[in-house]
Amino acid sequence: GGGPTDAAGHGALLLAGGALLLALVIDPESAVDARESGQLRIARIGLGGIAAGLVGSWVIRGGLQRDLETAIARFRSAPGDLDPSRLVAGFVSGPRRTLAWAAAAVWFAASSIALARGSDWVEHATIENGILETITVLAYLAAAVFAARALWPYVRAGFRGGELRRWFLLAAAAGCCLIAAEETDWWQTYLQYATPASIEQANIQGDLSLHNLALPESFGVTRWANWVLRGLAAVLGGLVPLLLFTSAAFRRLVFALDVPLPPWWSQAVLLASVFIPEIEGRFLRNNVGSELREVAFSVAVLVCVACAARRDALAPSTSR
Repeated sequence: GGGPTDAAGHGALLLAGGALLLALVIDPESAVDARESGQLRIARIGLGGIAAGLVGSWVIRGGLQRDLETAIARFRSAPGDLDPSRLVAGFVSGPRRTLAWAAAAVWFAASSIALARGSDWVEHATIENGILETITVLAYLAAAVFAARALWPYVRAGFRGGELRRWFLLAAAAGCCLIAAEETDWWQTYLQYATPASIEQANIQGDLSLHNLALPESFGVTRWANWVLRGLAAVLGGLVPLLLFTSAAFRRLVFALDVPLPPWWSQAVLLASVFIPEIEGRFLRNNVGSELREVAFSVAVLVCVACAARRDALAPSTSR
């Protein structure tokens, strides 16, 4: 009779098999129109990706189980009077801190005024592949570099030590690279290759980006990715600090994971980005507000990863 690891492995393989079966059963040729056919093809790719992820999680289950056991032990031994500030990644100090807060305040003030007045500069800055989208891509690439640089010592050591922190760095490095690729339509912006016809029909902008895919009309949502990003910003910038100050169990959980939370600056920027309005009818495009939110989110992620990847942010229990 196997233990929890065997049960988790069998469960992962069972789910992977189910995802692959669904991917094979879905028939894009049965779609009523080209857009629906594209959506079904993408669903097949997504289910195949889920299956691959589940198989991968089963392969690395041994290392994950040991790290989770360590995290559980840390949770049980965590002191009850943890200081919230010790669980947040350290930020810059002195004049640089003041400059960072002032820059964030000026950015949101200028963006709000521009949106309210319908200024031309904000519409030009948020065009596809414009200056703000370029900043977004560069921010994610820089965050990936910070994470990969901090991850490298663990890779050289055979991916041992560091407990859950090394998994965070791996996820940050890979995730930020993938998001940067997504923002450039998987480098289609620069390589100028053609979009497959079935995907082009299912994409609002006719490109290869996943976040611009059109959901079936029955969902009643067009730009669903905007709501996902706004929800993430609300959780990281609003719910996380609320729990940090009100819930002892949440503080013990953060202590157990041994990965610092985003610095206060990032949390404030994320929360402020939630309230950037979606202005319709004032600009030629209806996604100006969401583009401003995307660049604010990317810079907050960059600061978060850069601070959490520092050597002195290794363990919230010992830093500062």
